[in-house]
Amino acid sequence: MSAANDLYSTSWELAVSVAVDASPGRVYGLVSDITRMGEWSPECVGGAWVTGTAGEVGARFHGYNRDGDAAWTSESEVIAASNPRSFGFSVLRFRGGGPEDNAEWSPDGNQVGDMTWTFDIEENGGGCVLTQRHVMRAITPFYRALLERVPESERPAHVQNRKEHLQEAMATTLNRIKAKAEGVA
Repeated sequence: MSAANDLYSTSWELAVSVAVDASPGRVYGLVSDITRMGEWSPECVGGAWVTGTAGEVGARFHGYNRDGDAAWTSESEVIAASNPRSFGFSVLRFRGGGPEDNAEWSPDGNQVGDMTWTFDIEENGGGCVLTQRHVMRAITPFYRALLERVPESERPAHVQNRKEHLQEAMATTLNRIKAKAEGVA
């Protein structure tokens, strides 16, 4: 197997937690409203429900993302909606650009569970512990296409940088949710 094939089979699980001085129900209300995700995330700038009942398992939404000059839209399906304990979704496909763009969606290739984001909320005294997890079981076709633009010798560093960027963004997201839930923001 070549180094490129090894890289494309890369998987990871990232997790960040924060204690929040607010009820699990209040925190769940914030993390399950994807239309507000742009308030917390340094990368996601917004979202819109597109099918199903908002916030329920099986509902789909578009997430609008930006990192520097790059902008992309994802389509995700809610896979967990257990108020006030857990909210999660699986990213199914991507396209370049934001909500106003009509770019083609990436080729099929993501299955439910290939790339997931979850928020788990555990009661802790009068507050709770909020944990955000990001699991990628295989590099998605969208990310593979981006990697193929990077010289092969630089791809492993690019993947490592992306993981570190995501970990930092998750910490920022949770701290912003914490501030809002605690009435600081």
